Amino acid sequence: MAHTPSRRTFLVSATAVAASAMTGGAARAAGSATAAAPVAVTADPRLAPVRHVVILMQENRSFDHYLGMLKGVRGFGDHTAIDLPGSASGPSGRSVFQQPRGTGSLFPWQLSAGGGGWQSAQCKVDGGGHSWSDQHSAWSGGRMNNWYAAKSGTGMTMGYHARADLPYTYALADAYTVCDAYHCSSLTGTGPNRNYLWSGSTGVGLAGANQANTNGGDFRRKEQNWQTYAEALQGAGVSWKVYQVHDRDASLNYGDNALEYFKPFLTKDSAQDGKGDASLWQRGVAGVPYDGGDVADALVAALRADVRAGTLPQVSWIVTDYANSEHPNASPGKGATVTKRVLEALATDQKTLDSTVFILTYDENDGFFDHVPPPVPADTGDATEYSGGAPVGLGFRVPMIIASPWTRGGRVNSQVFDHTSVLRFLEKWTGVGCPNISPWRRAVCGDLTSAFDFANPVFGPLPALPGVTPAGQPVMDTNACSVTSAPSAPSGTGTLPVQESGNKPACALPYQVNAYLDRYEGSSPSGTQKIWVNLENKGAQATSAAHFAAYANGYRGGGPWQYTVGPDAATSDFFNIGAAYGGGRYDLSVTGPNRFLRRFRGDSGAGAGRFARVRSSFDTYNGKLALWFTFLNDDPGRTLTFTATSTHYRSGTWTYEVAPGKSVSDYFQQVVYADGWYDFTVTVAGDAAFSQRFAGHIETGAVSRTGSVV
Repeated sequence: MAHTPSRRTFLVSATAVAASAMTGGAARAAGSATAAAPVAVTADPRLAPVRHVVILMQENRSFDHYLGMLKGVRGFGDHTAIDLPGSASGPSGRSVFQQPRGTGSLFPWQLSAGGGGWQSAQCKVDGGGHSWSDQHSAWSGGRMNNWYAAKSGTGMTMGYHARADLPYTYALADAYTVCDAYHCSSLTGTGPNRNYLWSGSTGVGLAGANQANTNGGDFRRKEQNWQTYAEALQGAGVSWKVYQVHDRDASLNYGDNALEYFKPFLTKDSAQDGKGDASLWQRGVAGVPYDGGDVADALVAALRADVRAGTLPQVSWIVTDYANSEHPNASPGKGATVTKRVLEALATDQKTLDSTVFILTYDENDGFFDHVPPPVPADTGDATEYSGGAPVGLGFRVPMIIASPWTRGGRVNSQVFDHTSVLRFLEKWTGVGCPNISPWRRAVCGDLTSAFDFANPVFGPLPALPGVTPAGQPVMDTNACSVTSAPSAPSGTGTLPVQESGNKPACALPYQVNAYLDRYEGSSPSGTQKIWVNLENKGAQATSAAHFAAYANGYRGGGPWQYTVGPDAATSDFFNIGAAYGGGRYDLSVTGPNRFLRRFRGDSGAGAGRFARVRSSFDTYNGKLALWFTFLNDDPGRTLTFTATSTHYRSGTWTYEVAPGKSVSDYFQQVVYADGWYDFTVTVAGDAAFSQRFAGHIETGAVSRTGSVV
């Protein structure tokens, strides 16, 4: 149905956390009531050539919904996607892409092929609910198997756009750097996620915070009291500004300027910095001149004027109105026009363009499906990351494109990021800390610098890009949308979309992740039996923490289990497979960053596999990092025959005879043959139940290529 609100509708959830008063924290001169303990940051000298950062956060689109068809990214061709949960009788055999729909299922489907054509897909799409309750319902405790039911039961949640639908956005990603592991900050809607972008927190567990706002909608005039990053910048003498059109009822900024959620920004008489500069209200709320018409015209005109006058601030946030925000039913093409015009305004002055980082992202996924489970911390009592017994985040993936001279070349970055990563980047650039970001987020989410090639910037004019709509199609204005019918999901299951073929340059990542089934414990399937799994993030490249999750695919319930493994560190855990947990049968997957997957299957009572172990590792051979397998035979009385088969990236089968009580090791030069990618399945002769899959990427510290697709 048509959706042309004058202000955002507040979403109500019975499970939302009520606002609560907390104690502690110190008063600040900048105006807000509290601030967390200062955080020490050091400016990165590599960022010295950057003079301006411009941030445009649009609305409510998931990564798969927009960019799941883009070549090179982790999209619909992801052959390491998790499976849907199985049962006591075994695994489901269905990937996360095949979402349950009643007694059937539904694959992602192209919106412009849904009966109403391209225009219908532009302005008649409603992705469904996106509050705390239904986002957590779709996530389903990490099982990712409830999208259809949680998102209005219409099938629109599985709708996606392809290059023909979003020609400018796809071309922008091809020209610059796209981040395919960028998540919104929270499993909820607009307000909390925008809180994270502007302040590093939404108040949950934050010392001294007067509220903990986790539900969707916006929080205008809520008088939140913790420090925003804009205040920190102002206190440090870093210039900043919000480009928006301000009005009392938020119809011209859609309630999307999170600074208006905080007390110091609510009146013209808000706290001044100590130097007599313009007030927080003037910089953050007052907005740009506006005499009616398209809000985008006013925003771009003000930005262009500042570029020409040499007064563009060091940090700028751009906030559009509903019609330009890309929030369903607002048109993606109209929103892309804003992006295009912002870049053109920056290009008004070549020196400005050559010294500016432009960041395009989206606050949350709306109701649209994304297949990658978001990293969340284990429930260890961290009050900053859990609310009401549920994780605050991370949320689902959203699009993120970084356009700058240092991010040209069509690269893909697969480091885990969220909205606080934008603040972390500003920290690295300005040296001004944001104390509200939780320790877990600082550990797991990067600071965006891995997306930059500081040694090889590409200065000069903007790249030539296509228009924002297919040839012959108008830019749809939601308020003038002449299409009456919305796209319709297929009545049947459909088929998995075929992602664009080819790969792209891949940024080096700060991980070296590995996992293997280390050992069995217990001897009788009818008693207590366990398998132990080692999780590693070790080596010279492992300079950031890595998140892992373990999934029981069948035979037993429980999980997924969440793990955060620090830099150059390891951990282990056991999983029951005995009585009441599969009776000796097991099927366990372990996932990690950048398409990392292990899958361990077997039956402890079936025979040879009970004595077979396979350890993966990474080591050099002839000066190149290689994947190593060590095949171990714990059977004291018989030889075991292991077979390793490459299922992607290269072809081949290798067989190893391992004597009783012995081991055999071999290496595979995947960096040489496959840009570091590997995907092997190991089996043991005489035991059809046993198989172990090893898939992932070997990091070398250098740019490589993205992985293949199905």
